[in-house]
Amino acid sequence: MNQQAKNYSSAIEKILAGEVDYAFRLRARIILENLSLLRPKKILDLGCGRGFYLEAAGKLLPEAKILGVDKNSGYLKKARNYVQADNVAYLKADITRLPLKDNAFDFIIASEILEHLGDDEKAIKEIYRVLSWEGKAIITVPAKNYPFFWDPLNFFLERAFHVHLPSRVWWLAGIWADHQRLYSDEELAEKARKAGLKVEKCWQATSFCFPFSHFLFYALGKNLVEKGWFFSLNRFKSREETNFFSNGLLKGSAFFEKINNRAIGGKRYLNLMMIVSKQK
Repeated sequence: MNQQAKNYSSAIEKILAGEVDYAFRLRARIILENLSLLRPKKILDLGCGRGFYLEAAGKLLPEAKILGVDKNSGYLKKARNYVQADNVAYLKADITRLPLKDNAFDFIIASEILEHLGDDEKAIKEIYRVLSWEGKAIITVPAKNYPFFWDPLNFFLERAFHVHLPSRVWWLAGIWADHQRLYSDEELAEKARKAGLKVEKCWQATSFCFPFSHFLFYALGKNLVEKGWFFSLNRFKSREETNFFSNGLLKGSAFFEKINNRAIGGKRYLNLMMIVSKQK
């Protein structure tokens, strides 16, 4: 590993240092490692939310031009407050109808967004349209073949009765919270190919987890953090403040991330991740 690669690796470790959700850590690590490897000049983050990847990309690639797109005004306002990088711009827009030029970006992040959309195929066509001919897009979605312990209740309901908890009841719905669908490798790859994209690489990430991880991290944990509790666990806040509780969770997260790194491509996995490019 050369010095530049070491510098990027060190920067990524620092960005993820306070993240207790091992599934998010692993997903984010793969995205940021590919970002640092490719070093694109124009980056688009679709469904940027509160700006985690905008800030991370800004730190890793300060010379790049970065655009965050979301249709939620509240999220964009929070992103503007959180993101400290000077090379980031923001746009309120519908991902299925982007007011952007063709072939405009050489790296696109579409992480955990397609599953929320009524028309995911239209969004993938927009990814194709705005991606440059030499560019890459990284798409991540929740997998149908998720591990039992991530969401035991939905796992049982889907296999026993072919139903799941209501998506609209986000605090109870588990992996289905606000989701229109989950994906298999074949389904996502086929939608990408149908839009004219070529699948260059695929990962299946996070096979091992603590029981009811989704409920603990999101239905319970995220809600408490957003209400101002457990300040040190908020990925959108400073990571300077730590305590016994947060340090214990970080050690547990590091353990699960380590075993999941060894198990990428397992039989069951939470996240499906693909790098795609335009067919030539």
